[in-house]
Amino acid sequence: MSVKTYSLKSDGEKNVSKNFKVREFRCHDGSDKILISPETVNILQSIRDYFGKSVTINSAYRTSSYNKKVGGATSSQHVKGTACDIVVSGVPPEAVAAYIEVFYPITGCGLYSTFVHVDTRGYKVRWKNTGSNVVSSFNLGNRYLKYKATEEQKVEEEKVTQEQFNKMMEVYLSEVAKEEPGKWSEEERNWAENAGLIEGDENGNKRYKSNITREEIAVILKRFLTYLQSANK
Repeated sequence: MSVKTYSLKSDGEKNVSKNFKVREFRCHDGSDKILISPETVNILQSIRDYFGKSVTINSAYRTSSYNKKVGGATSSQHVKGTACDIVVSGVPPEAVAAYIEVFYPITGCGLYSTFVHVDTRGYKVRWKNTGSNVVSSFNLGNRYLKYKATEEQKVEEEKVTQEQFNKMMEVYLSEVAKEEPGKWSEEERNWAENAGLIEGDENGNKRYKSNITREEIAVILKRFLTYLQSANK
């Protein structure tokens, strides 16, 4: 069992697998530190791939204080960063638990009425509704087969909405804007700044690596014409 440490602030938007980001595993008390088990992530991604449906993580890593606050067991796998409580869109918990039991027998798995707990503690344990209600097996057979996604359904589920695309672009452009400009443009940048063509945003960030809008082009062109008129006087 291996666990990696992340920062919500620094790593929140990083992918730990194709469909999961670091921030999805954060503790709900708002703390920055996040512990994540790659083995647990692999199971979640396998579930996501098999059912072709979004997987919502209700609870993953918990700090000891938050775990105590929500009534978690002292030795909870959530505190160790190895556990997740999940809901698969359109798939009943019984089908998800059946899938885990068949394909990941050496795990901790709890079947609840509205979600499934899965953890990579290194040995098998099964329970229903409460951690004290331990059972040898869920005896659900191959119930998961009914909900296996076709390739067409998987493709449809993977389509990115305009809203999601806009958000991804917003994050991407924000990160690009923070990058330092290249040495090769230093002379031209200094000239443009001294001429008053480039003044930066409200925070003084000149954002040399970001995209430029038509609005910004209009402002720069107007400043350039003003500069030429002043230079020709």
